[in-house]
Amino acid sequence: MPSLSCSPTITSKTRLSVSGNHPSAHLSSFCAKFITSTNTGHSEVLLLSTDKPLTIGRGPTCSYVITEPVVSGLHCKLYAVTSSNGGVIVSCQDLSTNGIVLNGHRIRKASVILMDGDILQIPSSQKFECVLLEREPKFRIHPFDPTPTKTGSPLKTKDIGRYALTSHCLGSGSFATVHLAMDSTANRQVACKCIKRKGNDKIDKVKKEVDILAHLVHPNINAVCASISDESFLYIFLELCTGGDLFSYITSKPQSQLCEGEAKYIMYQLLKGLKYLHDRMISHRGDSPQPENILLYFPGPYPRIQIADFGLARPRGYQETFNVCGTVSYLPPEGILALDNREMGYISMPADCWSSGVIMGIHPFDYAKSPDESQQYSYEASAEPYDEKRPQDGSGRSDALVKQRIIHGSLHFPRQPWDSVPHARDLCSDLLVYEPDDRITVQGALKSLWFTGELPDLETVYRARIGFV
Repeated sequence: MPSLSCSPTITSKTRLSVSGNHPSAHLSSFCAKFITSTNTGHSEVLLLSTDKPLTIGRGPTCSYVITEPVVSGLHCKLYAVTSSNGGVIVSCQDLSTNGIVLNGHRIRKASVILMDGDILQIPSSQKFECVLLEREPKFRIHPFDPTPTKTGSPLKTKDIGRYALTSHCLGSGSFATVHLAMDSTANRQVACKCIKRKGNDKIDKVKKEVDILAHLVHPNINAVCASISDESFLYIFLELCTGGDLFSYITSKPQSQLCEGEAKYIMYQLLKGLKYLHDRMISHRGDSPQPENILLYFPGPYPRIQIADFGLARPRGYQETFNVCGTVSYLPPEGILALDNREMGYISMPADCWSSGVIMGIHPFDYAKSPDESQQYSYEASAEPYDEKRPQDGSGRSDALVKQRIIHGSLHFPRQPWDSVPHARDLCSDLLVYEPDDRITVQGALKSLWFTGELPDLETVYRARIGFV
């Protein structure tokens, strides 16, 4: 986990009062605008960037102040965060006593994703029209025919049971797309993973994800709300996270660094989520505990995280598996050996612990190559990159070098910041122990000095923000 030595920093709220016309050159740093009219008929525009959220409420320190009594002191908060697909997620978090209204749907104590043309309203008060200034990347939208490919194509909807599935794509993979949907019964937004049916064998395999998740209830696990299938698709409706993913969150920070307090809070949640799985003999294996598959429930500092993407999850995680899966950079030594020798197997739960150590150590096996380094290793790794879901970052040769470092235990901990946080370095080293039987478990990791030294504070913050311990 990036830089662990700084103190928490929270940007103070600033007031924004924007109205009238703006030269287009001034809009280049903004990704959305919200157009509203006051009760006097005066038009105003709020501009939103990824640098700072906007707040709407009755309080004088809000970015946009509405003095009407139906408005809470801090009614809602508008965010724009970058996503791993290169786009921007614009969202609104309700913080009020009487909720917000999105396109006629009352939303309470939740966060929603806003699309171009959406109407956001403070009940019995002002309306705000969302206008996106930065378009999302183009995706192939499988559930909709014809596929909308042109920028500015109208949003389409498709009724799936009680859900209204939209053509707004939140992400795209090799065998599925994730779309925004509205649960018309509960008046909440959800995410929908749409998987094209190509045969019963594949659908039966994917249903394992649904069966596992449907019985899991934990604040750090992305939950399944429902699953529906038709002759063409399997639709998995999931709890919506509006803060993007951990990878994008980290890289958005200066020098891609988090302070120690925030890094500790995030790792604490990750390990609590994995402990919940391991206590039920379920493992994620190497692919899921990585920043791209860890979602932020809401935007903002010290986020609540959720482990997502259970496509590779394995029940009976204490048993040996011969089906190697995951991204090379996150595979443990026993996974690398099994990858290059398919007759070998490994236990999945220790692999989850290893992956957590890779996250905490910021890819401690992936660093600049030293002269003739590859000749220092006796293990000859396959140069062919392996990933059953997505192409590898980098070349096959760099993958082979990372494999060699993992097999030979060539950990790299820069003196800064690690010398200043010895307990964090010790935990990371314990998670990255070569022998899986000697590797620390998630239960042991949660008892490390890095956490126990501040455990009362951690649990207090966890309960206050999440309401679960």
